[in-house]
Amino acid sequence: MTRRISIFLIVMLLSVCLTGCWDREYLKDLHLAYTAGYDLSDEGILQETVELIIPPENEQLNTKNEVHTSVGITARSASDNLRTKVRGNIRFNKYGFLLIGKSLAQKGISPIMDVNFRDPSNPTSNVRLLIADGKASDLFEPKMVGELKLGEFINDKIKSLEQMSVFFPAETMDTVFRAMMDPGQDFAVPYLAKEGDNIVTKGIALFHNDQYTGSLDVEKGLMLVLLKGKKGTNARITKRVDTETGQKDRGTITINVGRKRIKRKYNVKVNDQGEVEVDLKLNLQAVVEEYTGGRKLDEPEIKKINQDLSEMLTKDAETVLHEIQKANSDVLGVGRKLIAYHNKEWKTMNWSEDYRKVRFRPQVEVNIVDTGILQ
Repeated sequence: MTRRISIFLIVMLLSVCLTGCWDREYLKDLHLAYTAGYDLSDEGILQETVELIIPPENEQLNTKNEVHTSVGITARSASDNLRTKVRGNIRFNKYGFLLIGKSLAQKGISPIMDVNFRDPSNPTSNVRLLIADGKASDLFEPKMVGELKLGEFINDKIKSLEQMSVFFPAETMDTVFRAMMDPGQDFAVPYLAKEGDNIVTKGIALFHNDQYTGSLDVEKGLMLVLLKGKKGTNARITKRVDTETGQKDRGTITINVGRKRIKRKYNVKVNDQGEVEVDLKLNLQAVVEEYTGGRKLDEPEIKKINQDLSEMLTKDAETVLHEIQKANSDVLGVGRKLIAYHNKEWKTMNWSEDYRKVRFRPQVEVNIVDTGILQ
């Protein structure tokens, strides 16, 4: 009995010493920042635009969103100035987006992202980085797209484009930061623009180190995703094909190479002259989703179309590789392969200059494996 009383007294004493939840914050006292954007202001300083999600006063009401803008000489000072304009504290949503205007991205994004990696309260693992053609602040107007808030609309749009393999896999602030710190790897992120009242997809924004250096349109973005050996749930390609000898542009065909496995061979080597050569071969298994040619898709016809598509997609791959070299963006990680397997040669290179001299030899092979239920 005495022992039980002693244990009870010890438990009570320890309970008194507990501090409780000293760091909790009530949702009603917070404004969640779902989407943030940065631009260079007309005065040449940093401008921050934020979409804030305002919690309802009671459970029967819906959340509201507000758009606020502030300026500062750094990202932290701009955020502090923004906090003086709103009621309640601001917390950035871990599933949000960071939009950066093109002119600011050309100067480099490291200074903007620096504060996010120094402050553990700022999420990075699921925050998506996007580039805006023009000013990021333009995309915040109007703050509603139909019945969706801005952040909700962008979230749905990005997910849809990832499923279509326009860009894939998803790049977050974490993955972008790791690429910026890696001398043998660059990165690419979604590229959006404002056209009238619509937010449209321009394609993919290419980076070298932390600077925006160029872009690819939607069609070329899909090819880049395939060259990386990645895909979403769908990857549709539409081409005009000569379905009968001597008759050009007789029909069009739409194939989907996202439903089947992609076979990829990626070999980086240094020849005796010290030149970097890259052999990149893709084997794409295609499903026919649309075909407007007049001839039946029998075995001889399929063989001919396979050959035509293989030649066309190989040329497309050459164009994409030329453009990423022009942008000096090593998104395929050629430098990473050199560091791992040709380190002696790598140490003698100036990769910012030598990457443009890399000799790419792409080869795309298309094999139609399914023509649909009509044939």
